[in-house]
Amino acid sequence: MKPVVATKGKSVQIRYELPHRVHDATPYPAKAPNGSTILLYAHDTGVGIVWRGGRPIKKSASPPKQPPKPQKVNGTSNDAIMIIDSDDDEPANAAPQPAPEAEFEDEEEELDPDQPYPSVIQQLSLSLNTEVLHIAVPQIPTASSLRPAETIPPIFGKKMVFTVICADCTVRVITMPLNPPPHSAKERCLNAKSQFGEDIVRIHGHQSIARGVTMTWTSKGEPGLEREPEDDMDVDDEVDTSATPGRRRKKQQNRSRSQTHNTDGYDLLLATHSAEMGGLLKIWRLELGEASLNVAYPIAPYKTLTLRKPASCVAFSTAQYPKSRHSQLLITDSSGAARVYDPFAPASRKRSASGGQAQSGAFVSMFRSTFEGFKNDSYTPVVLAARKPIIDAAWTSDGHHILALLADGEWGVWDVDRSGPSPPADPAAFSLRGFVGTSEKEGSTNGASSPKRSGRGSLAPMTPNTRRRKEDTLFHGSSTSTAVPTGGGVSVASLLSANGGAPEDSVIIWYGSEIYRIADLAKFWARTASSSSGNSLPSPSLAQIHDVSLLGESITSITQFETTVQASRMAIPRDALISTEHRLIITASTNRPLGRDLNAMFAQEQAEGETARRTDQALLSQGELDVGGLDRLLEDMEGSGTGIKNLTLGGPRKVLFANSAA
Repeated sequence: MKPVVATKGKSVQIRYELPHRVHDATPYPAKAPNGSTILLYAHDTGVGIVWRGGRPIKKSASPPKQPPKPQKVNGTSNDAIMIIDSDDDEPANAAPQPAPEAEFEDEEEELDPDQPYPSVIQQLSLSLNTEVLHIAVPQIPTASSLRPAETIPPIFGKKMVFTVICADCTVRVITMPLNPPPHSAKERCLNAKSQFGEDIVRIHGHQSIARGVTMTWTSKGEPGLEREPEDDMDVDDEVDTSATPGRRRKKQQNRSRSQTHNTDGYDLLLATHSAEMGGLLKIWRLELGEASLNVAYPIAPYKTLTLRKPASCVAFSTAQYPKSRHSQLLITDSSGAARVYDPFAPASRKRSASGGQAQSGAFVSMFRSTFEGFKNDSYTPVVLAARKPIIDAAWTSDGHHILALLADGEWGVWDVDRSGPSPPADPAAFSLRGFVGTSEKEGSTNGASSPKRSGRGSLAPMTPNTRRRKEDTLFHGSSTSTAVPTGGGVSVASLLSANGGAPEDSVIIWYGSEIYRIADLAKFWARTASSSSGNSLPSPSLAQIHDVSLLGESITSITQFETTVQASRMAIPRDALISTEHRLIITASTNRPLGRDLNAMFAQEQAEGETARRTDQALLSQGELDVGGLDRLLEDMEGSGTGIKNLTLGGPRKVLFANSAA
């Protein structure tokens, strides 16, 4: 897998050309034991898996030579029948062979200064004999003092667990080793059911192809554990203030037990949605074992919801267990509605009082997008005004806020628990909003709509990059086309604080072929709120990522890699994984001093030349300069145009001109 590398300044783009169509791609949230970063991408016949960086696989030694066969001697005969064991004739009840393990070098590979990016140490294609359209991975926290390793499912330390949506209407949960297999494992499959030691669980739950999937993990005790009221969002039910002190003490004991180490085990939560029956959502709950999933067929859904319209995005909260909001599910659709569903929310008292069966699960919040604008000559009644469809949405701030991208390029943040710097008067409206795209729509932060900027009456921007984009609009007027681009999406990556503070969210918004970045959403939001309240600092704007080598292809997905606290303090942007129709593109930052950076090379040459000149001048003043040093001085003087006047004993020659009148 040889990449095509393009370097510009301190940014580098690594492009991998693929022979098949790519539908989705994402980095796996945990590294392999050898230190490699794992990339997963969905293609026409299965899932591609790439291991980058880390300790390389040792080159296998050449197999020993077979001893020569004895030659047949005349007069001797051996009529014995030789039975050769064939691997193809294995008994049906034979025990499965263990997956082969690779041996790795003792140290990680040393990066070349001219090519400062990790190489691919292993690549394989997991064939599923069907087209894979979507792929989802769980959130895996890093063990620390605030998060002991005992509070994380042990399977995540041994296996990678991910879910794919296939074109044959199946949902498959795949577990396989984190370490890359040896090169010999790709020559021949392990057995008929496993190629590289993977275990696949098939779920037949939809009559049509599912449109998306999301996954997280929880405790087996949910929803039996009591919930912390400060972590819960407002539910329609009223709070029971008539609880006796004994009940309060019992709740406090249950709450303290929920914060300790879970001894019951863990479950995997999946949510899939399709367009059947006008919109269908199913939640699946599978048991997580030590090294595999413990399932019993047939697999029945844990929850089934009938939606008003087919969902456009479904995502579990980025908060993790044991926080009570870790199981909240964001559901958006094309009508501009975003709802938050909690499958573990307590049952409604009204339903249980009426004699119906009390079941857990309820919608706890609802938000709306802004209305579509009207033309000046339009006489459409306000009652028939439609809200903007939601293309994509994602959780931010550890599940406290939601960022959404609308069909016309508008983006905004919903303040779920009203903890942001500028909570709106309407809880269902955007607290922060803006626009992306070349149409250059404008918006304010208070949720009020604003008209489009006139292309003929605006001045051209004074930056070269945006001047080229604005030239046609400036002289030909703005286009009246309202066509929705081929795609768009939102990617949010969080860096958790070491002391338990607010996380730092890095946001990437892509709309059509344009990509925008917000380095820190909390700082961006605070500065925007400060500027709108009369502060002298201007409102910040999104940083656009230019010169991405899409080569005419559409973007299918964008995700972000993990980063470190040191890189965040140095304001180094996160590396991003961009998948197009037939290639993977990695945008990264590098701090190499040399390589193809011509400015750094010229600066070093100047420094070395200045040092050599000072040394030669010192030797010349002492009378110890050799012939080679004298040649260097003469070449330098000829190149600088100063002549050889500094080597003469006298001063510079004077040239006098005779008077023309003489």
